[in-house]
Amino acid sequence: MDHLGVEVDTPDQVTAATARLAGDGLQTVTEENTACCYAVQDKVWVTGPGQEPWEVYTVKADADTLDKQAGSTCCAPAGDQAPVGAAQPSACC
Repeated sequence: MDHLGVEVDTPDQVTAATARLAGDGLQTVTEENTACCYAVQDKVWVTGPGQEPWEVYTVKADADTLDKQAGSTCCAPAGDQAPVGAAQPSACC
């Protein structure tokens, strides 16, 4: 397992999840309008109690490519550096 995800319907739900998680004292890392696995997404990352990465995300549109955008943790090969506070997913696609 490289990470766990919870898909929500709207960007507002991602924003609400970010506020809720940060309000509970968890470090969050957000990505907006990031290309990931042929989809444009908004997402927030947190690290679970077992050090597993979690994302709450919404798909906003189709993307033209599979490749990740610079700075995104999506589809990162093993060893790529994730943003501070996010665990390193090895591949999401």
